[in-house]
Amino acid sequence: MRDTYHHSQGVRIGDTIRVAGQGGWDESFDIPDDPESQIRNACRSIGRVLAEAGASWANVVEITSYHVGEIDEPVLATVVEELRISCPSHAPLWTVIGVERLAFPQMRVEISATAVLSD
Repeated sequence: MRDTYHHSQGVRIGDTIRVAGQGGWDESFDIPDDPESQIRNACRSIGRVLAEAGASWANVVEITSYHVGEIDEPVLATVVEELRISCPSHAPLWTVIGVERLAFPQMRVEISATAVLSD
């Protein structure tokens, strides 16, 4: 992303780590058709970015999920499931936003996160 689109996937500022919106791509940058798989991929990507910054989902205090199309119960349930797995001991803030389009036409989901490192 840095070379192609000139932006960082994550930035650490003091004890705060901001993770840019992660789309539903896998490690090969393939994007599955269904939003549930895209949500799972985005959450895994967030975990990788956090790890590079010396953090994990345990440090996440807030996420924002952006959705193209209908935000129905299966979509919301998938995000909830991923949060329960990734953040079993706390519930981060979560804002859900419906959008007309994301960066690539096949994207249905993008998720950003903020993490705070603490003593």
